[in-house]
Amino acid sequence: MISPEKNDEIPLTFKDFTSIYSWPNMGSLRKMAYESETNGLSSAFVKFKKRRLVLPQTLFKLLKGGSAT
Repeated sequence: MISPEKNDEIPLTFKDFTSIYSWPNMGSLRKMAYESETNGLSSAFVKFKKRRLVLPQTLFKLLKGGSAT
């Protein structure tokens, strides 16, 4: 059996993210993802096929001023 590491995160769709967390809202999240290369949040967003997914723990850590690693 494969055991996940402590640092493994489950990526969420934007819809799932906004249903769990009240902030940031859908519009803010989309803007963060769109500008992720310039605002330093690129490690918090994952692209899978045509979908954009969010890594919540990484996103909040980066927004607080920490590093993603």
